[in-house]
Amino acid sequence: MDDSISWTDKLFKGSWLMDLGYRDYIAARVLLNNHLVVQGLTLASTAVEKYLKALIVFNLQEKERYHYHFDRFELLKNLLSKVKSDVTEEFDPVFLEILENAFKIRYYDKIEKPLFMGFYINQFIGELDYTVDYLERFIADTQNGGQSMSAYSRSIKSKEPHLYDNNFILSKENKKDFMEKPDIGFSIHIRIGSVVQDEKIVKGGSTKNIYEGQIARSTEFSENLFL
Repeated sequence: MDDSISWTDKLFKGSWLMDLGYRDYIAARVLLNNHLVVQGLTLASTAVEKYLKALIVFNLQEKERYHYHFDRFELLKNLLSKVKSDVTEEFDPVFLEILENAFKIRYYDKIEKPLFMGFYINQFIGELDYTVDYLERFIADTQNGGQSMSAYSRSIKSKEPHLYDNNFILSKENKKDFMEKPDIGFSIHIRIGSVVQDEKIVKGGSTKNIYEGQIARSTEFSENLFL
């Protein structure tokens, strides 16, 4: 049985995954900028997941199962390492942890224990923008000699409003300055029981955080959410 994968197949599937990832990314930005946090988080998770899968596909030497989601992030990391492209080592671990939890909230019936996430909205959007831009550039540099015809690059050229809105990269703003702007914290707590399903989202007031390479955790609203 021939397990080889053709260049054409890799190009088609990888480009398709990037296009789907970009669509989820733009939708996530719109939702998060409008404080629809649960919906925005789930799409942010699927967006980054699809970009990582595209990176895997572009670098495969033979057919491989790669249909894993962020709830099985270690399997995606293993595949990225196998194709010598584990860029996740460069990413914010707090951001990745949120993406892992965000995938779980797509399926409440599979949540086995209470789930809590606390983060600051502007910082999360900033890290999402940084991550997608990094992946787009990495793929362009390693696959196309720095040239890109992706939906992301086309949207930059056309100045797509949903992409440019509150985007520190495209406004050429210093990342640390952006991350330390006054921000709003959110706490999300989901509890599933035999006869009860509870979802609480608590929005905090304006806060300034110190940024030293990782986004801040919002913890002040984690207690007594269900009282």
